Amino acid sequence: MKPRPFEAVDLFLLLARRPHSQCLRSWRPQVQFLRAASSDTRPPRTPRATVASNSGIPLNVGLDRNPDHVSAISRIPIPRGAKGEVFTPSVLARPLGLRNPPRPGDNSPLDKRTLEQRRSDFTDPEKAKIRQRVLMRSYFRPYYQERNRAKHYRGKSFVSNERLFKREKALYFPNIFGRTLSKEGDGPDGGRDLAPLLNGKISVVTLEKAEWAHEQVETFVGTKANPGLQSIIDSSNGLVQRVSVNMQDSVLDMWLVRLFQYRIRQKTPRDQWSRYFLIQLPRDIRKGLTEDVRDAMGLLNSQVGYVYLVDSSAKIRWAGSGDAWDGEVAGMNAAIERLVEEERSLPTTARRIDSTSSAPQEELVRNISRPTAAVM
Repeated sequence: MKPRPFEAVDLFLLLARRPHSQCLRSWRPQVQFLRAASSDTRPPRTPRATVASNSGIPLNVGLDRNPDHVSAISRIPIPRGAKGEVFTPSVLARPLGLRNPPRPGDNSPLDKRTLEQRRSDFTDPEKAKIRQRVLMRSYFRPYYQERNRAKHYRGKSFVSNERLFKREKALYFPNIFGRTLSKEGDGPDGGRDLAPLLNGKISVVTLEKAEWAHEQVETFVGTKANPGLQSIIDSSNGLVQRVSVNMQDSVLDMWLVRLFQYRIRQKTPRDQWSRYFLIQLPRDIRKGLTEDVRDAMGLLNSQVGYVYLVDSSAKIRWAGSGDAWDGEVAGMNAAIERLVEEERSLPTTARRIDSTSSAPQEELVRNISRPTAAVM
């Protein structure tokens, strides 16, 4: 199927009409007049209201990925961005994550496709629509959008769930590929996969970017704010572990972090170096931890710190964001202790990631549904 002509023009018109309809008000009669005076005898084509995409997000959202002021996939309320807005984060009521379990190689920035596969993907009209949507949204996104959203409660995206999400209803934490602090090296590809580390372990995964996010993460897992966490890890006989992910936006930021990673090693225990990942977030059509995957896992603002409690089958059972509020630290510790009891009561075969799924990475986001009720 060939792509429709003037599809890009229609997309630009939709983008122009949505945020500032006054800008083109005087031009619309002229466009309609030119169409009516055309020698083409065919009736004018009515633009479609929505164009479906593989990720389940309409292409015509254009500039505004969140027209309803909720995240497109995880359905978490977000600030509108209006001046004087009063926004309060809501309690997390729906499971976060992907439908399929993580696999090594998912969300990797390395492109291992053959030349024929790249040509096939480049000429695929459906994938062209997805690339068009992502590029247009990335180009028109306000530069300080995430920083402006961080004005509300220091960017807290949601309040943590009070109880563990049920194991049979919880969704999977995605695989992450990146460099680690390990001096032994990360293999021939220059990085490691996170999925094997999550297999058979209860993991407290933290994601942070800059000092702002690091301070927020410390309110959940720091020794001063939460001294009981280390006691739980020590008494679990290796069942509970800490995993850290340092996210950066650009190549320059990533290069600076790698240049001064010796400072990170000084602040990080040596046994955690192989569980400290350095990754670069893609902002367009490049591969990696894409915007859709981050939306599915509730990572809505890269300027903010996030904490996830992941069970032995790589399912997200609890999540926190921003600064810890009253009761969230105690709730996280109670959730870890409850999860330790649950894991020890399970047979060994059940404490593994299900590797029977063979769906490609594109299907992981495509199959994300939008639950209508809370699952606890």
